Amino acid sequence: MDSKVSLALIGLSHRTAPLGTRERYVVSQHDLPEVLRALKQVEGMEEVCVISTCNRTEVVVIGRKGLDLSAHVRAQLFRNLPDEQVYAFEDVHALIHLFRVAAGLDSVVIGESEILGQMKRGMEAALSNGTLGSVLKPLMQQALHVGKRVRSETEVGQGTLSVARVGVDMAERVFGRFGSVRALIAGAGETGVLVARHLKEKGVGDIVFANRTLERAAQAAAEFGGRAFPLSDLPALTNKTDILIACIEAETASIDASAFDARSLRRRDRPLLVIDLSVPRAVAPEVAQLDNVILYDLDVLQEVVQKNLAGRAGATDTTASILVGELHKFLALRTYASFSPAIAQMRERFEKARDEVLDSVAGAQSSPETVRLAHELTKKQLDIALDSMKLGARHTRSEESLSDEYRRFLENL
Repeated sequence: MDSKVSLALIGLSHRTAPLGTRERYVVSQHDLPEVLRALKQVEGMEEVCVISTCNRTEVVVIGRKGLDLSAHVRAQLFRNLPDEQVYAFEDVHALIHLFRVAAGLDSVVIGESEILGQMKRGMEAALSNGTLGSVLKPLMQQALHVGKRVRSETEVGQGTLSVARVGVDMAERVFGRFGSVRALIAGAGETGVLVARHLKEKGVGDIVFANRTLERAAQAAAEFGGRAFPLSDLPALTNKTDILIACIEAETASIDASAFDARSLRRRDRPLLVIDLSVPRAVAPEVAQLDNVILYDLDVLQEVVQKNLAGRAGATDTTASILVGELHKFLALRTYASFSPAIAQMRERFEKARDEVLDSVAGAQSSPETVRLAHELTKKQLDIALDSMKLGARHTRSEESLSDEYRRFLENL
């Protein structure tokens, strides 16, 4: 990293905070520009990117060396939270954590791929709001590259699951075969469509979308041969469904007990399964108290996926060499980039020396071939010097030392 700036990553996730806390600190797409601008206005804060998903809210910042970046971000975004619920990593440890997030190694479901899209959206938002610069932009691009490599080159990417997939698998445990099951998906965004895809693969034929924007619900329904309704029709729709999966972006719970007919519930021959994949939660906790209703939220699903975590623990070991190698490459490139002023000065001195030699030997009588050879020799000498500088940049931090750093990082998680 540049000797004049520091990198820090501050956030909370499913590892440190319960769902009730996480949902209060979600940064919606609507609020993201304001949050980015507010953080960027902090004196000494140079670049900012925010990653906010159903299971984490993290801020990646570049700031002036010596500035307490973590304290400023906490004051802006994570006020009133106990220390154990908020983590902060700096410099190399921040890089390690970010690369692990991109690789799906810090997710509820190891290897899930949705995080890459979420990180890309965070990067694009920072870019469009002018808070992504010459350090964070290549860093985020490198993180996305790491995530893709891990999924394509290791077992972590084989049979990759998502929270949406785990929710559907949970429903399958309740109902067994899906042939006659009627599914209602509240929310027609990315997660809702992913849920529908998994349900379709399982053999569910009757899929209904309910969404605030009817047009978006109709688009999703057309893709899966389903039906579309406005979200306001939810009370009438719940009486005719077996599974309700909520994937809604909302500030407060938008599905409460009034969305269900208690008498119809009591007459059912099998329970109504409600799965809430939303953060903040879209389904009010009181719904769990209704007769013949089973409610699962992300905290419950997190317990279920622990078996998935154990099953993939061995596979994550094979990712260490990829992450360490990419970490080493990124740091070497940043070190080499810091040589730019020295390289420009060296190039100027080489060219000046070449011209002085040409003038002293042949002066105005220099033939075109002599000039060409002199320029070619200067270029070759400069290339040799630059190769030496690149080698020096690579050896600033050895892969062996970074591997030890990575191991210590994991031990302290």
